[in-house]
Amino acid sequence: MATSSKMRYLLPNSSFPIPHPPQMGNDGNYIVSLSRVTAWLAEQAEALGVEIYAGFAGARLLYDEHGAVAGVGTNDVGLDKDGRMKESYEPGMDFRAKVTLLSEGAHGSLSKQAMKRFDLRKDCDPQTYGLGLKEVWRVREDAYEAGKVGHTLGWPIDNATYGGGWEYHMEGGLVSLGVVIALDYTNPYLSPYKEFQVRRLCSQRVSHRNDR
Repeated sequence: MATSSKMRYLLPNSSFPIPHPPQMGNDGNYIVSLSRVTAWLAEQAEALGVEIYAGFAGARLLYDEHGAVAGVGTNDVGLDKDGRMKESYEPGMDFRAKVTLLSEGAHGSLSKQAMKRFDLRKDCDPQTYGLGLKEVWRVREDAYEAGKVGHTLGWPIDNATYGGGWEYHMEGGLVSLGVVIALDYTNPYLSPYKEFQVRRLCSQRVSHRNDR
Protein backbone atom coordinates (compact mmCIF):
# COMPACT_ATOMS: atom_id res chain seq x y z
CA MET A 1 0.00 0.00 0.00
CA ALA A 2 1.67 3.25 -1.16
CA THR A 3 1.75 5.99 1.46
CA SER A 4 1.50 9.75 1.78
CA SER A 5 3.02 11.22 4.93
CA LYS A 6 2.91 14.40 6.99
CA MET A 7 4.12 15.61 10.38
CA ARG A 8 2.16 17.78 12.80
CA TYR A 9 2.97 19.53 16.05
CA LEU A 10 0.21 18.98 18.58
CA LEU A 11 -1.19 21.57 20.99
CA PRO A 12 -3.90 20.89 23.59
CA ASN A 13 -6.70 21.97 21.25
CA SER A 14 -5.15 22.23 17.79
CA SER A 15 -2.17 21.30 15.63
CA PHE A 16 -0.14 22.68 12.77
CA PRO A 17 2.01 21.06 10.08
CA ILE A 18 5.78 21.17 10.42
CA PRO A 19 8.60 20.15 8.05
CA HIS A 20 9.84 16.65 8.67
CA PRO A 21 13.44 15.45 8.44
CA PRO A 22 14.29 13.43 5.31
CA GLN A 23 14.37 10.11 7.17
CA MET A 24 10.74 10.64 8.19
CA GLY A 25 9.54 11.11 4.60
CA ASN A 26 7.35 8.17 3.55
CA ASP A 27 5.66 9.35 0.35
CA GLY A 28 5.46 6.40 -2.03
CA ASN A 29 6.66 3.87 0.54
CA TYR A 30 4.61 0.91 1.73
CA ILE A 31 3.00 0.02 5.03
CA VAL A 32 3.58 -3.67 5.71
CA SER A 33 3.29 -6.26 8.45
CA LEU A 34 6.83 -7.24 9.43
CA SER A 35 5.74 -10.75 10.45
CA ARG A 36 4.03 -11.32 7.10
CA VAL A 37 6.98 -9.94 5.14
CA THR A 38 9.36 -12.16 7.12
CA ALA A 39 7.22 -15.22 6.43
CA TRP A 40 7.16 -14.36 2.72
CA LEU A 41 10.94 -13.83 2.65
CA ALA A 42 11.41 -17.21 4.32
CA GLU A 43 9.44 -18.87 1.52
CA GLN A 44 11.56 -17.13 -1.12
CA ALA A 45 14.80 -18.07 0.65
CA GLU A 46 13.83 -21.72 1.05
CA ALA A 47 12.89 -21.88 -2.63
CA LEU A 48 16.50 -20.85 -3.36
CA GLY A 49 17.88 -23.60 -1.12
CA VAL A 50 18.45 -21.59 2.06
CA GLU A 51 18.04 -23.58 5.29
CA ILE A 52 16.07 -21.83 8.02
CA TYR A 53 16.22 -23.07 11.61
CA ALA A 54 13.29 -21.52 13.45
CA GLY A 55 13.30 -21.71 17.24
CA PHE A 56 17.09 -21.79 17.62
CA ALA A 57 18.77 -18.70 19.07
CA GLY A 58 22.39 -17.86 18.39
CA ALA A 59 24.33 -18.28 21.64
CA ARG A 60 27.92 -17.54 20.70
CA LEU A 61 30.06 -16.27 17.86
CA LEU A 62 32.56 -18.58 16.19
CA TYR A 63 35.99 -17.36 15.12
CA ASP A 64 38.55 -18.60 12.62
CA GLU A 65 42.28 -19.00 13.15
CA HIS A 66 42.79 -15.31 12.39
CA GLY A 67 40.25 -14.16 14.98
CA ALA A 68 37.62 -13.13 12.44
CA VAL A 69 33.95 -14.02 12.90
CA ALA A 70 33.33 -17.35 11.16
CA GLY A 71 29.76 -18.19 12.13
CA VAL A 72 27.33 -18.70 14.99
CA GLY A 73 26.80 -21.49 17.52
CA THR A 74 23.48 -22.37 19.16
CA ASN A 75 22.81 -23.25 22.78
CA ASP A 76 22.89 -26.78 24.16
CA VAL A 77 19.37 -28.05 24.86
CA GLY A 78 18.09 -30.63 27.35
CA LEU A 79 19.81 -29.21 30.43
CA ASP A 80 18.20 -28.94 33.86
CA LYS A 81 18.23 -25.78 35.97
CA ASP A 82 21.67 -26.68 37.33
CA GLY A 83 23.14 -27.20 33.87
CA ARG A 84 23.22 -31.01 34.09
CA MET A 85 22.42 -33.06 31.02
CA LYS A 86 19.02 -34.72 30.88
CA GLU A 87 18.01 -37.65 28.68
CA SER A 88 16.82 -35.15 26.09
CA TYR A 89 20.22 -33.44 25.93
CA GLU A 90 21.45 -32.32 22.52
CA PRO A 91 24.62 -30.28 22.01
CA GLY A 92 24.41 -26.96 20.24
CA MET A 93 25.16 -26.75 16.52
CA ASP A 94 27.89 -24.69 14.88
CA PHE A 95 27.01 -22.84 11.69
CA ARG A 96 30.09 -21.61 9.87
CA ALA A 97 29.84 -19.14 7.02
CA LYS A 98 31.91 -16.75 4.93
CA VAL A 99 29.61 -13.91 6.00
CA THR A 100 27.78 -13.59 9.33
CA LEU A 101 25.03 -10.99 9.54
CA LEU A 102 23.86 -9.92 13.00
CA SER A 103 20.32 -8.49 12.99
CA GLU A 104 19.24 -8.90 16.60
CA GLY A 105 17.79 -5.48 17.27
CA ALA A 106 18.96 -2.69 19.56
CA HIS A 107 20.94 -4.68 22.12
CA GLY A 108 21.50 -8.22 20.83
CA SER A 109 23.63 -10.68 22.81
CA LEU A 110 25.82 -11.68 19.84
CA SER A 111 26.22 -8.04 18.84
CA LYS A 112 27.43 -7.29 22.37
CA GLN A 113 30.00 -10.08 22.04
CA ALA A 114 31.28 -8.59 18.78
CA MET A 115 31.34 -5.07 20.24
CA LYS A 116 33.40 -6.23 23.20
CA ARG A 117 35.84 -8.39 21.22
CA PHE A 118 36.50 -5.82 18.48
CA ASP A 119 35.99 -2.68 20.59
CA LEU A 120 33.29 -1.48 18.19
CA ARG A 121 31.90 1.12 20.61
CA LYS A 122 35.21 3.00 20.86
CA ASP A 123 34.81 6.74 20.21
CA CYS A 124 31.06 6.26 19.61
CA ASP A 125 28.17 8.09 21.19
CA PRO A 126 26.33 6.03 23.81
CA GLN A 127 23.31 4.11 22.61
CA THR A 128 19.94 5.63 23.40
CA TYR A 129 16.74 3.74 24.12
CA GLY A 130 13.05 4.50 24.08
CA LEU A 131 9.86 2.93 25.32
CA GLY A 132 7.25 2.42 22.61
CA LEU A 133 3.56 1.59 22.92
CA LYS A 134 1.24 0.62 20.08
CA GLU A 135 -2.37 -0.30 19.48
CA VAL A 136 -4.06 -1.42 16.27
CA TRP A 137 -7.62 -0.18 15.76
CA ARG A 138 -10.26 -1.06 13.22
CA VAL A 139 -11.83 2.32 12.49
CA ARG A 140 -14.96 3.59 10.79
CA GLU A 141 -14.84 3.81 7.01
CA ASP A 142 -15.16 7.62 7.04
CA ALA A 143 -12.12 7.88 9.37
CA TYR A 144 -9.91 5.58 7.30
CA GLU A 145 -7.48 6.84 4.63
CA ALA A 146 -5.60 3.99 2.96
CA GLY A 147 -1.84 4.64 2.98
CA LYS A 148 -1.95 7.66 5.29
CA VAL A 149 1.12 8.09 7.50
CA GLY A 150 1.18 10.69 10.24
CA HIS A 151 3.94 11.56 12.72
CA THR A 152 3.40 13.90 15.66
CA LEU A 153 5.41 15.91 18.15
CA GLY A 154 4.34 18.07 21.07
CA TRP A 155 1.47 17.88 23.55
CA PRO A 156 1.01 16.15 25.94
CA ILE A 157 4.78 15.47 26.09
CA ASP A 158 6.62 18.48 27.51
CA ASN A 159 9.47 20.27 25.77
CA ALA A 160 12.07 18.64 28.06
CA THR A 161 11.11 15.10 27.02
CA TYR A 162 12.17 13.49 23.75
CA GLY A 163 9.37 11.58 22.08
CA GLY A 164 6.66 11.50 19.45
CA GLY A 165 3.81 9.53 17.98
CA TRP A 166 2.60 7.94 14.77
CA GLU A 167 -0.56 6.99 12.92
CA TYR A 168 -0.35 4.42 10.09
CA HIS A 169 -3.42 3.49 8.06
CA MET A 170 -2.87 -0.12 7.03
CA GLU A 171 -4.99 -2.30 4.76
CA GLY A 172 -8.40 -3.59 5.75
CA GLY A 173 -9.45 -0.52 7.71
CA LEU A 174 -6.77 -1.03 10.37
CA VAL A 175 -4.86 1.86 11.92
CA SER A 176 -1.66 1.55 13.96
CA LEU A 177 -1.39 4.20 16.68
CA GLY A 178 1.68 4.54 18.85
CA VAL A 179 4.05 6.68 20.83
CA VAL A 180 7.77 6.44 21.69
CA ILE A 181 9.38 8.22 24.64
CA ALA A 182 13.13 8.20 25.27
CA LEU A 183 14.13 6.52 28.51
CA ASP A 184 16.18 9.52 29.62
CA TYR A 185 13.09 11.49 30.70
CA THR A 186 13.75 13.35 33.94
CA ASN A 187 10.21 13.67 35.32
CA PRO A 188 9.80 10.72 37.77
CA TYR A 189 6.01 11.05 37.59
CA LEU A 190 5.82 10.71 33.82
CA SER A 191 3.95 7.60 32.68
CA PRO A 192 4.60 6.69 29.02
CA TYR A 193 1.42 4.59 28.99
CA LYS A 194 -0.67 7.51 30.27
CA GLU A 195 0.95 9.83 27.74
CA PHE A 196 0.01 7.35 25.02
CA GLN A 197 -3.64 7.30 26.10
CA VAL A 198 -3.82 11.09 26.02
CA ARG A 199 -1.85 11.30 22.77
CA ARG A 200 -4.00 8.87 20.83
CA LEU A 201 -7.23 10.63 21.82
CA CYS A 202 -5.75 14.04 21.03
CA SER A 203 -4.39 12.83 17.69
CA GLN A 204 -7.75 11.42 16.72
CA ARG A 205 -9.64 14.59 17.68
CA VAL A 206 -7.19 17.00 16.04
CA SER A 207 -6.81 14.86 12.91
CA HIS A 208 -10.55 14.85 12.33
CA ARG A 209 -10.76 18.60 12.93
CA ASN A 210 -7.89 19.51 10.59
CA ASP A 211 -8.84 17.10 7.82
CA ARG A 212 -12.34 18.49 7.33
